[in-house]
Amino acid sequence: MPVPPFRPLPLYAKVIALVLIAGFVVIGIIGILLPVIPGVLFLFLAALMATRVSRRASAAAHSSPWFREQLRQWRASSHLSAGHKVKLSLLIVARAFVGTIRAGLNLLRRVSR
Repeated sequence: MPVPPFRPLPLYAKVIALVLIAGFVVIGIIGILLPVIPGVLFLFLAALMATRVSRRASAAAHSSPWFREQLRQWRASSHLSAGHKVKLSLLIVARAFVGTIRAGLNLLRRVSR
């Protein structure tokens, strides 16, 4: 997948993006500590937004194979309607939540032995 050219945002959009990035990072860190919240998803969203604000972040993110794969999957859903995107997002969150519960139960089983 070719690296898209960096197009800087206007100043007001950068300020809004930086506030959102900070919020996503905080939620992502909380999600890593509390497995009920899908922390990696919020950290990915923060990285995705950072690629629109910073040329260096864009270059670093697009050089990562993991990020390129996630971005490919993100763009593959661009043809979906807004309703389908919401349903897909809710299914992903539900899958993460079920995985978290499963991991917690496995941890409880190991501890109780």
